Amino acid sequence: MSMNLRSVGGNALSILTSDVLNRAASFVLYAMVARRLGAFEFGQMALALSLFYMFQVSAVAGLKILIVRQVAKDRSQTRMYFNNGCAIVAVSSFTSVAALFLFVRLMHYSPATNWIVLLLSLGLFPYAISSVCEGIFQAWEKMQYIAWVNVPANIAKMAGAYLLLARGRGLYTVILVLLTAFFAVALAEVWLVLNRLPAQQAAPVSLRFCWTTLRSSVTFLAIDKVIAIESSLNIILLSKLATETEVGLYSAATQLLVPLVLVYQSIAQSIFPVMCRGVGAGFQDLKRIAEQALELLLALAVPAAAGVFFLGPWGLALLYKNPAFLQAVPALRVLAWTLIFQVFSYVLGQVLVATHREKVTLRIVIVDVLITLLAGTFLIDRFGLLGAAMTLFLTRLAAAIQHYVPVSRLLSGMPLGKITWRPVVAASCMATYLAVAKEQASILRMASATLIYGAALLTLAVLACGGVRELRDRFFYAWFGSRSGGHEEIGL
Repeated sequence: MSMNLRSVGGNALSILTSDVLNRAASFVLYAMVARRLGAFEFGQMALALSLFYMFQVSAVAGLKILIVRQVAKDRSQTRMYFNNGCAIVAVSSFTSVAALFLFVRLMHYSPATNWIVLLLSLGLFPYAISSVCEGIFQAWEKMQYIAWVNVPANIAKMAGAYLLLARGRGLYTVILVLLTAFFAVALAEVWLVLNRLPAQQAAPVSLRFCWTTLRSSVTFLAIDKVIAIESSLNIILLSKLATETEVGLYSAATQLLVPLVLVYQSIAQSIFPVMCRGVGAGFQDLKRIAEQALELLLALAVPAAAGVFFLGPWGLALLYKNPAFLQAVPALRVLAWTLIFQVFSYVLGQVLVATHREKVTLRIVIVDVLITLLAGTFLIDRFGLLGAAMTLFLTRLAAAIQHYVPVSRLLSGMPLGKITWRPVVAASCMATYLAVAKEQASILRMASATLIYGAALLTLAVLACGGVRELRDRFFYAWFGSRSGGHEEIGL
């Protein structure tokens, strides 16, 4: 078994399209509310969405990844996991809404804010149902269904909010638009599960199966909760030990890295079902898939890190149009190298989950939180913004090492030199050019550096394969997943 580049690429593009449009829709909604309604209503919506994202972890109950893993291995269990998964999230969503109600009562928000938060919380149930459906789509490697539903839903969401706000409607109507989108997505995805996937045997809701499934998903729920804490801890420490200005500069720097991180996530989610099936065929197949995924992502991450290091000032100036944000350049140059570390965490993390070692993943994210807390308290207190960047650097490095060591033992070694040498050498050529050609226009430097990297990587690949024809044949096999006229799969 091996990765089929065409299948993985198509699925990754579907997930990436959906994720990008989700983020774009959120950004547009924030901007429209801020411009049309004012700071107070903007704060109400920001609070409501923040609490929604916090409690959605509990509503989903860690089921999505579990469903992907189990259904990818045995697709005949699709209807069983769908029916019982929906039953579980119905209960967990109700519990999450109740917990959120108690939370807002304890926080003593204004009555208007309480109503906004609680009204939006009604979307937890359809969101959780969508997560169950999307887990099934991932397991079947039908990620295009996710894009089919989410892309038009996000466009409709932005258009509906714009029309209502243009007519002088308030924040309540915007929340109703969001709720309508949540329910519409859930209904559409349920329809796709029931009608577009091959017919499955009837599977009644079983309390015993629900309980067993819920027990299996507890570790994933804990992982999601800890990750949510870790992702916000650096900003919390920075806001406490520095100022809001440093928080803004740190956020501005991290936003430049988001596009590539979205690509990582999309590819990692696309290969996860392949990994799950690869476990049944033996760890050698899983090792081959992991090596291919690492090589593919490192070919993107290494030059991206070098590019951000040298072209970061231009990127900040272009994106934010404010010279004040150039203060984030030193931090950005530190953060750039986390792009490389995250490749190992994303790919090898999928290996751990595919082989039922999610407790190792839980241990890793707990250690990450402790490193962030301890290192962040010390470094941010002394170095401010740069200390926050150094903290994230250390956390991502530690996470990469913690993923590599157990996976390397599990798969009887991971040849780092074989995987990394080509992108590292090609990126070194690119970095040398960027360091020398400082006087050229930034857009020209970026284009030229990209061409230099591509040419160097292609040359090294030809040399490694033994010739142009061999490289072409190898790419053909990796793209189509089989030999011409045959059925043998090979690696990248």
